[in-house]
Amino acid sequence: MNSKLENPNITSSSKPPPNLCDLPVEIVEAIVKNLDLPRRVIVGRVCKTLRGIDNQLERPRVNDIKITVGSEGCEMKIEGYPIKYGKADEESLNNMFDDLLRFVSDFQLNTISFQFNDNPSYKLYRSQFLKRVPQPMNVQKLVVKVFNKNDHIMEKEIVNSSRIIELHFMEKLEDDFIKVKVVHLECVERIGTRWITCLKNVYHKNLRYVQDFV
Repeated sequence: MNSKLENPNITSSSKPPPNLCDLPVEIVEAIVKNLDLPRRVIVGRVCKTLRGIDNQLERPRVNDIKITVGSEGCEMKIEGYPIKYGKADEESLNNMFDDLLRFVSDFQLNTISFQFNDNPSYKLYRSQFLKRVPQPMNVQKLVVKVFNKNDHIMEKEIVNSSRIIELHFMEKLEDDFIKVKVVHLECVERIGTRWITCLKNVYHKNLRYVQDFV
């Protein structure tokens, strides 16, 4: 005799669990609009429907973005909220730029920070940025942290009009320590769009490698 295994908790009349997208669009819009930035990021990644609703709504103002790119992976922090993108390749960076363009659609930022952990990642990021992002970011403060001293160059096609520039030149030491030389430039006078007077300060510090530098 053939026997048939059945789950007693499942019947032909069982209904699928409730879905947020089953609600009227106006209600979903009201819910998404009142979410804070981290939850807006999460909702926008659930499905195309929610991403479309999120894209149509006014987004919270973003003032601070921190980007880390290296062979171990890519990460972007939006107002301190981390989004991880996997290994440093074109697909991961394209996903990162999708989010960047969503949250900084006017290309205006108070602070943007870059950390490049190796030269190939720096070159890949720079080339992909120029392909994907249609204009430079206008920022008040630019921070660049690198292990290769030649990886700090940010062309005007990437970042423009930085009043404050911080360059962190990092060197790995023994016992998981990092030696950091910081060059701080603060521009105080300009003619038109060109800064003509800048104050320079240089100092050194040691940090543990496990610390989040960006």
